Amino acid sequence: MGLLSDPSLSTHNKLVDNLAKHVRKLCLALYTAGVVWFLCLAMPEFNHGTYLSENALSPGLVYPEIRIEANRLAVQLLEELQRERKEHQSTTPHAWIAAKFQEFGLETHTHNYTLRYPFGDGKEFHGKNIYGILRAPRIGSTEGIVFSAPYRVPSSVHVDITPSVPLLLAFADFARRKNYWAKDLIFLVTEQEQLGMQAWLEAYHDGDKESDSSDAYLRAGNLPARAGSLQAALNIEVQDLEVDYIDVKIEGLNGKLPNLDMFNLVQRIMAREGVVSGYKHTPRKKRRSHQSNYEQNLRQMLAMLSSQASGVPNGNHGLFHRYRIDALTITASKRVTNANVKSNPTSAAVPLLKAIEGIARSLNNLLERFHQSFFFYVIVNNDRYISIGDYMPALIALVACTFIKAYLTWSTLDVTVAATQSDPKSAGGKSTLAADTMKLSLPYGSVLIYLTFVLLIGYCGNVLPLQEYFSKLPLSAAPLTASILVGLNAIGFVLPFVVTLPPGGLELLHIGLLLIYGCAMIVIGLLNFSLGFFVAVISMPLIIALNTKASDKSMRNLTCVWTLLLNPLVIIYIIVLIMSFYQFPELTALQLLPRAASAAMDAATFALIDSVIYGNWLYFVVCTIFLPLWIISWTLVVGKRRDVEITKTKLKTN
Repeated sequence: MGLLSDPSLSTHNKLVDNLAKHVRKLCLALYTAGVVWFLCLAMPEFNHGTYLSENALSPGLVYPEIRIEANRLAVQLLEELQRERKEHQSTTPHAWIAAKFQEFGLETHTHNYTLRYPFGDGKEFHGKNIYGILRAPRIGSTEGIVFSAPYRVPSSVHVDITPSVPLLLAFADFARRKNYWAKDLIFLVTEQEQLGMQAWLEAYHDGDKESDSSDAYLRAGNLPARAGSLQAALNIEVQDLEVDYIDVKIEGLNGKLPNLDMFNLVQRIMAREGVVSGYKHTPRKKRRSHQSNYEQNLRQMLAMLSSQASGVPNGNHGLFHRYRIDALTITASKRVTNANVKSNPTSAAVPLLKAIEGIARSLNNLLERFHQSFFFYVIVNNDRYISIGDYMPALIALVACTFIKAYLTWSTLDVTVAATQSDPKSAGGKSTLAADTMKLSLPYGSVLIYLTFVLLIGYCGNVLPLQEYFSKLPLSAAPLTASILVGLNAIGFVLPFVVTLPPGGLELLHIGLLLIYGCAMIVIGLLNFSLGFFVAVISMPLIIALNTKASDKSMRNLTCVWTLLLNPLVIIYIIVLIMSFYQFPELTALQLLPRAASAAMDAATFALIDSVIYGNWLYFVVCTIFLPLWIISWTLVVGKRRDVEITKTKLKTN
């Protein structure tokens, strides 16, 4: 900052002045280049074919040893579990699952956990996980692999995946008979969707730490026994033993992904066993054969980025990534009854069991964690991908607009301030003196205080909904969270009309916005490229259009409307409205608007709950970064200029 604030340095020359006159055109060119670069990534010339970088994964590609007896066992276990489900309509048959683990010779344990609901009176919910450990026969318990299956009660609103547990048990029985395992195998059955998995992982890694958990929302407890350091995990969700296709899910918490080698391994083993699989795979009747390869690739890219942007994992596997454990979910869809398709129930699950065996044997042969291939990538097709070195230039081109505009605005700041400060009747010499004076008296303090207050508004959005005072109000979670967020947005909306910055304050605030916005987009893009890229695409036109000394009234009004539409709450409502329109096409507009508003309130509440329980960053980023940035942008659009008011007052008195 010393160089920037040194008055002896000239910050403008002819080249800078010429660039400053065309800064919008320059930024628009960079914006267009970034979008075009991203669209070109769907072309085969700009992406790469998948391959296995780790040679240690090859043992799973050898001849499998699992036989039809495992399928018979899975069918038998499924019949037994179906009978148990009739007696446990809203609970999990823990005793039956634990008994089967013990019957197959596994070291069986139970894990209890408690969830204290963040809102209301702090109602508690209790859950229980069952897991069995198959110790490595020829080595100490130094490393482990997890095979998990979620259990859903009959009253669950989600798709029935009851066969997942029998399939997991059948594979556990097969694995027990082999002596080549170099890693401990953990077979885990969780309940309450991702909550059970989150509690088990916290207990596995942090259960022995001495800490006061009385105020924690999720009390994970401790585990009776552990295996070695977890290297990888495979989550299994099977709708029926007769499988139509496999959907491979990879998106994890906050947009994290497993190593690309693990995805490629699953694809190759599934292909070897003749099982149709793929990323975001769909039924054959829903696949559009008339689409070009480019259109299919682009849709696949956008689908993946859309899934990643929210930061919500699309399976239990997504919770492993925060512990540096590579994991994914294989979702087996039920085969639709068709007279032309012949099925054999006695061997229907054998290909899937063989695929699980191959994955297990490959992971068992790993000498170290996945590291050879990419952790940051975008899937274009089942056999093609885009690496971080290929897609980051698109985001960099978008964000470069902010830094270029910030430099050019700073370089011409002394001229701008001088022009606004000089009296219309003063001589030219006095204007030059005013410019030199203003270089030394830019309102850094006032702008810093304003920025601090704006950031404080965002911070309140994170902490106020969880305060004990608000939790005692007679409001449910969704209206309470929505009311607080609306109130904070209202404060930000009114703030520019109440506070007037000193001369030069808006220009300095404009530079601060550009720098903060650019740095925030780069950091968010590195952690979650999808979120950073989408936000940059929709908000960068506003950043380019912002001009504190704009005189065109129509342009100013357009910028004002665009700023209002980019309010975080408005964006959430628009997204929910679009999703509701496609999911409920039978509803009229009058029915859809209030339903979307209610769903938007629920979405904000769920994001807050995900933040405090699972560690999802989305709610924190929206409140702490996006909301303050919007308030600053709104201030630049409608903010009053104290120097203009002073000039008008002088003219009236004269």
